[in-house]
Amino acid sequence: MKNTPTKRLGLWRWSWLAFAAQAACATAASNDEFLDMSLEELVDYRLMSMSRKEQRVADMAAAAYVISSEEIRRSGAQSIPEALRQVPGLNVAQISHSRWAVSSRGFNERFSTKLLVQVDGRSIYSPLFSGVLWETQDIVMEDIERIEVIRGPGAALWGTNAMNGVINIVTRSAAASQGSMLSASLGSGGLASVSMTHGGELAQGGHYKVFGKTGRMDGSVARDTGAPGEDQARQQRLGIRIEPRLALGQLSIKAEVYQDRSQDVWGMPSVRAFSVDQASYSRDALLSEKGQGMALQARYTWKGARGADNALQASIDHDRSDHTGLWGSGTGPGKPLVQTPAVMAMGGKKTDIDVDFQQRQVFGVHDFIWGLNLRHTSDHLILPSSPYRLADGQNQRVSYSAFVHDEITLAPDSLKLIVGSKFEKDGLTGFNVQPNVRLLYTPAQHEVVWGALSRSVRSLRRTESQATVDVSAQDAHELNPAIPPGWLSAVTQVSPMAGAPMKAEEALSLEAGWRKQFSNFLSVDTALFVTDYQNLRGARMLPNTASGLPQALACLAANGPGACYVTLDAYNSNVDKARSLGGEVALEWHPRAWWKVQAHYSHLRVKATRTGDMLGDIQVNAYENSAPRHQFSLHNNFSLPRNLNLDVRLRYNSGTGHYTLNSEGLTMLPAYTGLDMRLAWKAGRHTELSVLGRNLLKDRHTEFINIFPMTRAYDVQRSVLVQAVTRF
Repeated sequence: MKNTPTKRLGLWRWSWLAFAAQAACATAASNDEFLDMSLEELVDYRLMSMSRKEQRVADMAAAAYVISSEEIRRSGAQSIPEALRQVPGLNVAQISHSRWAVSSRGFNERFSTKLLVQVDGRSIYSPLFSGVLWETQDIVMEDIERIEVIRGPGAALWGTNAMNGVINIVTRSAAASQGSMLSASLGSGGLASVSMTHGGELAQGGHYKVFGKTGRMDGSVARDTGAPGEDQARQQRLGIRIEPRLALGQLSIKAEVYQDRSQDVWGMPSVRAFSVDQASYSRDALLSEKGQGMALQARYTWKGARGADNALQASIDHDRSDHTGLWGSGTGPGKPLVQTPAVMAMGGKKTDIDVDFQQRQVFGVHDFIWGLNLRHTSDHLILPSSPYRLADGQNQRVSYSAFVHDEITLAPDSLKLIVGSKFEKDGLTGFNVQPNVRLLYTPAQHEVVWGALSRSVRSLRRTESQATVDVSAQDAHELNPAIPPGWLSAVTQVSPMAGAPMKAEEALSLEAGWRKQFSNFLSVDTALFVTDYQNLRGARMLPNTASGLPQALACLAANGPGACYVTLDAYNSNVDKARSLGGEVALEWHPRAWWKVQAHYSHLRVKATRTGDMLGDIQVNAYENSAPRHQFSLHNNFSLPRNLNLDVRLRYNSGTGHYTLNSEGLTMLPAYTGLDMRLAWKAGRHTELSVLGRNLLKDRHTEFINIFPMTRAYDVQRSVLVQAVTRF
C-alpha cells in the first residue's frame, strides 16, 4: 500500500499532538499515585498467582506479564481482548464489534484452542467451539483487579489446553469493593453500556458485593461492501460475591448469570441449486444467536499443620448457546440427492462440575506444591445438518489429574531449580504426562536469567474430531470435463475415520529469558522460544476421493441437472507437525515523574511440514500465516495539569493470511498501524470523565477473517467513545 502525502500528513498531525502533550506537562507536578511509583515499587506492586502461589512477576521463570486495574482504566478498554492488546507477544485481532481472536505465539483463531483462559481460576472454555467465546465474557471492567498472562506452556500446573499460554482474570474481592461504582459509556457504532458494583458489610461479619453490566452495539461494517453489517449484539450480566468472616481460614462464594443476544451471517459451501448465485457454490445464512449461562464458585483457604497453605475450590458452570436460521449446504442423508435447507437450531449446552485442591509447604530449601483435580463434563451438542453435522451429540466424561511442583533453592538469593509435572486422565484422549523443568538465576539484585523445557498437550474436542464438515463446493465439471457445466455439484466433505483413535496434540517447548532493572526509571524484559508441535489437527483426502461418482451420475440421469451432488471424501486427522520460534522484548521507562513509556516488540515465525495433500497443506498454510510475524507497540502516558491524564497507544501489526470460502489460496491482509488516544479528567476525588479515540489513523481496516465457523468478514472502524465513572 502506498504511503500517500495525505496519509503522511495525518500521521504527523497525531505525532505533533502527542509531542505537544509532552511539552504541556513538562512543568506539571504529578498528583497521580500510580505514575508516582518508581519501577522498584511497581515490581512489588505487580503480583500474580499463575504459579499457584502469589509472587512477583520479576521472580518467575516464565514469560509473565500482569495488567493492573490502573493500566486497564488508563487504556479505556471496554472488553478483555481490548485490554490484552497491552501484553507483548500476545496475538489479539478484532473480527467485528464484539468478536475477537486471541492467541499466544501463533495459531490464531476466533476460538484459539491452545490458550487456557480462566476467571478467578475457573476455566471459561467452550466445548461447542473448542475455545473461548469472548463475546459472552462481558465482565465489568472496573471490577477487575488484574489480568495475569503467561506466554508459553503452563500445562505442568494447569493441564490440558495450556499449551501456548494461560490467562487468568482476577476480579476484586468483596472487601476491596466497598461502596458503590457506576460507569456509563456511549460511543460510535451504537455502543452503549452501563455497569455497577456495590459492596457492603455482612451482619454477621465479612463483606459482600453485587455487580452487573448491560451493553449493546450495532452491526459492524462489511469488508467487501462497506455496508452496515447484521452482527448487532446485546449482553447482560449480574452477580454476587460473599466473603463471610470465619474463625479459621477465608471463604469466598461467587455466583453470576449472563445472557447475550446477537446476529451474524455465516457462510457455507452449497450445492449449485441453493447458492447465492450460480457461480459461487456458497450461500449465506443469517443466524439469530442466543446465549445464556450461570456459574457458582466457592474457594476456601486455610493454614494447616506445620504452616501448610491449603486451598479448596469447587465450581459449577452451565452454558447454553443456540443459533437459529435457514441452515444447510444441500448435502444430507439422501445423498446423492440434494437436501433443501430448512430453518433449524444448532448449538448446545454443557455443564462442568470441577473440584480442585492444592497444598503448599515450605521446608528447608524446598517450596513444594501438590494438588488434585476432578472434573465432570456433561454436554449436548446440536449439529443436526450440514455443513457441520454430529451424529451423537450427547456425552458425559470424567477427567482427573494430579500435579507436583517443587521450587528448590540451590544457592540462596541466586539460583533456583523448579521441577514439576501434571498427570492427567482426560475424558477424550486418555492419559497424559506434562512435565517441565525451569532454572532461575539471579546474578544481581535487579537482574534475572531463566530457562525452561516443557512438554504440553491439547485435547481435541468432539466438534474437531467426530463431526462431519462440508469445507468447500465446486462444479463437478472442473473435476471431470465430461460432465456438462452446472449439472452436478462436488462437495468436499471431511468425516471421522472409523476406528481411528483420538490423540492429543503435543508440544515440546524450549524457552529462555532475561530481565533487568537498570534503575528506578528503566527496565527491560526479554524472552526467546522455540516449540515443536506434533499430532496437530487437520484433514486428509481419501485416495479414491470421488468414490460416489457412479451413484451421483445415476441420480443426475434420473432427476436432471442441479438435483444431485457428489462428495469428495476426506477424513479428520491429527498428524501434522509444525515449529514456532520467536522472541519478545518489553521496555519500561519513566523519563519524568509525570511521563511513563512502554515499548514492546515481538517476532514470530511458524513453519509447518507439508505433505502434498490438498487439505493438509491448506491447514498448515493457515497455521503459518494466521498471526503477524512482527508486532510493535509504543505506549505513552502523561499526567497533565488540572487533573488531566493523556494516554497514547501506537501499535503496528504485520500482514496475515486467511482462507475464505471455496478458495484455494490465502487472502492476504496488509499490515496496519493503529493509534488510540484517551483524555481523562478527574472531576473531584470520585468521578472521572474521559473521551477515547480508537484506530484514529484510518477510517477502517481488516484485522482478521474467520474460517471456522466461516463468518462474514468485517472491518474495524475509527471510533470515538465517552465514559463517565463515579464512586460513592
